[in-house]
Amino acid sequence: MSQWITNIFYRQRKDFQKTYAGRDQQFPPLPGIICQADIPYAGDTLPAHRLDIYYPEKRQDVLLPVMINIHGGGLLLGSKEFNRPFCERIAGKGFLVFSIDYRLVPDCTVFDQFQDIFLAFDFIKENLAHYQGDPDQVYASGDSGGACLLTYTAAMQNCKRLAEAAGVTPSALKPVAIGLISGMFYTTRKDKIGLFLPTYLYGKHYKKEAFAPYVNPEHEDIVSSLPPCFLTTSHNDNLRDYTVSFARALRRHHIPHKLLNLPADRRLTHAFSVFDPSLPESEALINDMLQFLQTCQKGRTYK
Repeated sequence: MSQWITNIFYRQRKDFQKTYAGRDQQFPPLPGIICQADIPYAGDTLPAHRLDIYYPEKRQDVLLPVMINIHGGGLLLGSKEFNRPFCERIAGKGFLVFSIDYRLVPDCTVFDQFQDIFLAFDFIKENLAHYQGDPDQVYASGDSGGACLLTYTAAMQNCKRLAEAAGVTPSALKPVAIGLISGMFYTTRKDKIGLFLPTYLYGKHYKKEAFAPYVNPEHEDIVSSLPPCFLTTSHNDNLRDYTVSFARALRRHHIPHKLLNLPADRRLTHAFSVFDPSLPESEALINDMLQFLQTCQKGRTYK
């Protein structure tokens, strides 16, 4: 692996952190929402192994539907803090929200990231009752790279072959349905992502490894193992084709899903509902996603 490319990844991470230095001023904490931050979920001291919890301040003595959020950033950057305004708005609609951090490439591989997600899920499962979460209403969402991680981990929970190929142990906490926002589903296409990222994600000799068939997210083992999916993109999303292509794969395998594909608007760029959840279109998207997720039913049979 080239140190030059590695340095570029680190520089991108630092530049991204600078771009949201004023995010707290742009999006001050939403009134009426409680946040418990930086809770360790893996039994270690790694800063990446922490999550934040959001819930309404004036909650009733009832179980709340649960949303687990996985931040984006191309698997290279991003943080749970960046997704705070998005998570607060979901909590404001009566949800208990868990926002997960995880290790980032090139400090780890995607297989490490899969296991981080499952460790967080295990922690959430063990603590759901404490936070008054409804175990029958557990949903998950992810944007960009987070949507990629969510797609794979959700499929692994229902496909033993896929989990074994990745060398990870899935969590028993399974989302009823998932929301995929501007998903970075494809990592090996002949584009800017596929040009440099695959060997960092999967390893230098990944084409000879057991996971090789599964770098294609349209593999039958992956798509046919997914719960119902809400997908969203927009004309100005630079990864729009990824979502449209993946929605076709879901359709071919008869997976219940909804695709929200918004028209041209310079404000509605990649993962706009996370970058600017104050937009009217973001509010509508969040409402649409939550409505879809909550109308999904359990009972599918998986292999």
